[in-house]
Amino acid sequence: MDFSYLTARFVSLPRIAFCALSASVALSLAGCGSAQIASAPQQITLDARPNGIAIAQADGRIFITDDKTNSVLVSTDGKTFVPFAVIAPVAGQPNALSQVTFSTKGTLLIERFGFGTSGAVMEVGANKSVAMLSGIDPARRRLGLAVIGPGRLLSTWFVKEGSAPATGGVSLITYDESTHAASEHNVLSGLAKPVGIVVRGDAVSISDQGNNMILKTSLAGLLDHSQAGGLKTQVVKINGPDLLAIDTSGALYTKCNATAVCRITPDNTVTEVANGFDDARGVAIDPLHHSLYVVDRAKGASGASILRIIPLNQAAATN
Repeated sequence: MDFSYLTARFVSLPRIAFCALSASVALSLAGCGSAQIASAPQQITLDARPNGIAIAQADGRIFITDDKTNSVLVSTDGKTFVPFAVIAPVAGQPNALSQVTFSTKGTLLIERFGFGTSGAVMEVGANKSVAMLSGIDPARRRLGLAVIGPGRLLSTWFVKEGSAPATGGVSLITYDESTHAASEHNVLSGLAKPVGIVVRGDAVSISDQGNNMILKTSLAGLLDHSQAGGLKTQVVKINGPDLLAIDTSGALYTKCNATAVCRITPDNTVTEVANGFDDARGVAIDPLHHSLYVVDRAKGASGASILRIIPLNQAAATN
């Protein structure tokens, strides 16, 4: 589907179809982990090739997917990251772990990009064992993941064959939490390179990096193909979005404009909240400290990746 005609920031898209090793860190600015809100971003240098990030609401632990060690790292103090679970590598393929999030029972769920041959979703159990969900398409390059209930996930993906343009969508994955047997069916198609996905209540937001936009729609509408009038969608135009986070007010946060991170309010106003990133990837909200955590991955293999902590005013973060 060609989205090049979308020049307005906020439009409807009725034509979209229905169809988803240790690593130490050095704290470079004082105050990380403190309840005080700093006046400038804090930066933590990571000995890692990080991508996704998630913060446990119960205890504040920070989890990061790391392509350097093909593992999930965890920090309990906001200063030091250590291995939490190691994922078996794919022979002959670069490490590429994408989104990390929490299941309804508190275990970790992780996606593997897969490069068109080994896309996967894995669960890390309470004992740190890793189990792969069976029955999902490994040809799909997987990036974003959102939990919508026990044993129910929305996964963003795209496929690419040779020089043909990438095409992608969102699928619903349902799985048995004991056996990890899963099934997958499409709930949305017509996207280019969908990356991030977040769900809050009935609102679903999807970042499509290939089309420079964020698509907003209804969860109920996405899952119910029989509704009259088709799926109602809205679009916010934004350059180069990546993984997504959402705060309690419904504001979205994602990479934008190559070196920045932006906030998109529920009325679709786009505001840059920080700049100077090398390659912003995962984003997560820390509601306790009213802060936004952003993974800034070094573009060069020898460069230092950063975890940036950006204070948000209380109204923006919690209203």
